Amino acid sequence: MLFNGNEQAMTPYQRRVRILSVFLGFFFVILIARTWYLQIMKGGYFKDRSERQRIRIERVISPRGEFVDRNGIVLGDTKPGFNLTITLEDVQDLDQTLERLSHLLGIPAADFHHTIRTARENGVRVFQPIRLLSNVDWETVALIEVNHMDLGGISITPEPFRNYRDGDLFAHLFGYISEINPAELKSDTYRSYRIGDVVGKTGLEKSLESSLKGMDGERQIEVNSLGRVIEEISFRPPESGSRAVLTIDYDLQKALEDAFGDHAGAAVVINPNNGEVLAMISRPAYDPNLFPGGIAKEEWKHLIMDPNHPLTNKAIYGQYPPGSVFKIVMSIAALEEHRVSPKETLYCRGYTPFGGRAYRCWKKQGHGSVDLYRAIVESCDVYFYEMGQRLGIDKIAYYAKGLGLGHLTGIAVDGEKPGLIPTREWKKKATGEPWYPGENLSAAIGQGFVLVTPLQLANLIAAVANGGTVYQPQLVKRIENYKGETLQAFSPQVLSQIRISPETLSMVRNALESVVSEPQGTGGKARINGIRIAGKTGTAQVIRMKQQGEKMSEALAEKFQDHAWFVACGPMEKPEIAAAVIMEHGGHGGSAAAPIVRKVMEAYFKKTGRIAEPPKDVTSAARQPGMRLSQVADLVRISGEPAKKR
Repeated sequence: MLFNGNEQAMTPYQRRVRILSVFLGFFFVILIARTWYLQIMKGGYFKDRSERQRIRIERVISPRGEFVDRNGIVLGDTKPGFNLTITLEDVQDLDQTLERLSHLLGIPAADFHHTIRTARENGVRVFQPIRLLSNVDWETVALIEVNHMDLGGISITPEPFRNYRDGDLFAHLFGYISEINPAELKSDTYRSYRIGDVVGKTGLEKSLESSLKGMDGERQIEVNSLGRVIEEISFRPPESGSRAVLTIDYDLQKALEDAFGDHAGAAVVINPNNGEVLAMISRPAYDPNLFPGGIAKEEWKHLIMDPNHPLTNKAIYGQYPPGSVFKIVMSIAALEEHRVSPKETLYCRGYTPFGGRAYRCWKKQGHGSVDLYRAIVESCDVYFYEMGQRLGIDKIAYYAKGLGLGHLTGIAVDGEKPGLIPTREWKKKATGEPWYPGENLSAAIGQGFVLVTPLQLANLIAAVANGGTVYQPQLVKRIENYKGETLQAFSPQVLSQIRISPETLSMVRNALESVVSEPQGTGGKARINGIRIAGKTGTAQVIRMKQQGEKMSEALAEKFQDHAWFVACGPMEKPEIAAAVIMEHGGHGGSAAAPIVRKVMEAYFKKTGRIAEPPKDVTSAARQPGMRLSQVADLVRISGEPAKKR
């Protein structure tokens, strides 16, 4: 009753105060509860979101490791560049921003939308930058910076880009790098990579990816509402990828390129004593500098449609009939299997009748009476037809494979082909037909089913030079860190070793030396005065004429001309260098490929001091009016000392 009395005694003013107090109390309870929810329950979420709007952590891409040649010459490094990126969280109106960007750069906005959609599908979050364009030029950088107030979320970010200093000179050796694709991102090999990263796609860039990649750095920055950097808070520098010290000699590689000119083909130069590759080219080539920033569609279409296949490393991928170079294998097999003696002679009348047809020699009038030595020197087909019949395909295959043909060499770049050395068993499985006796004759001169790569023929002549050991071709001497400390060293690896008697080796080597040194030899254009060079020519048929031995018409298109081979090694007293060259559609090995080998070997022997550069006084004599280079050469002996005037 007292309560009711008091309630009745309250003035209207007091009642209003009481109601207001209850309302305020209820309001503060709600406010405190909401504050508790936001600060305690959702505090971490909002703190993270706030920090992302103000503080960001950005990756600093590490430079890829260098390529250097065996003498320390830098062949591939990195150069500074810029990317155009977008951070979606900083964009207020995406369509409007991309339309402005499209208008500035002349690139369809749809292309940018596609790039963003692909990135989002591959897990890129709204606060992570998406690369729209790679390696943009200075004009683009200037346009973006001048218009940055209208391009919220658009940034120019620095990044090191791969730089191949000599363009296409080492294209097939290094391969190229390009942006990682979605399929690669899903593989275990690239699980630490992100969309937008670049990876090696071919060549040493691919096989040495884990060493060349390096470790990315990190920087913490403060940004404004447009994503513009206000301040750098912290920085952890990236660690450069490891340096690959190659077996390649820059000077020999350049000599090969200069010798090839505009011709198509491939060449390999190796050290026969350990398998180190000193030079390797495939022509035509491409410029790998086109790829790191993204190759234009027109450029890519041009490369893949080119009938000369510039993207293909013909040194390891190209499979060709070896032609008469295969006679090296035939000679060793015939002597080791005692199917012929060095003094036995056969008569070449220009052809061999067999199975109702005439198998012709390259020399229409024939070579007359020849023994094995003369058959090698003058490359007599008729003599080796007979050796093919005496040996049979399985014996031929045994020696060919033992000398490195018909199987992969294991070189440290992808795309290698094994070639083909046929056997009876192989043909039965491959075609369902038996091996016919007439096929022994074609195989004996490196035609028919026989296929080899230039790298395999380099291994073949190297094995002849070193006594029968086939080494795994080696491209990398060691991997070093950025301080120059060796992380991994590579030693010679033996693939196979075939037993060849000293007598056989001596006989075959002497004949191969005469191929180059004798007037009747087919490799005279590889001759270097004062240096004992052994070599063998070969002509690989591209198409089969209607009748074997028929001369090609002068009007026949170049693409139907024979391929030209030449293999060589030297100096023969102690071989240090071996080479194999194929010039596609070059015709005859002696006239087309042998001069290329001579030039690269001259470059090697000049470096090692066996051929001296002309003295300055003689060089100046060449400047005298009317004096030819041949006259100047007569004044200098190969040893480099002045010769006596005649």
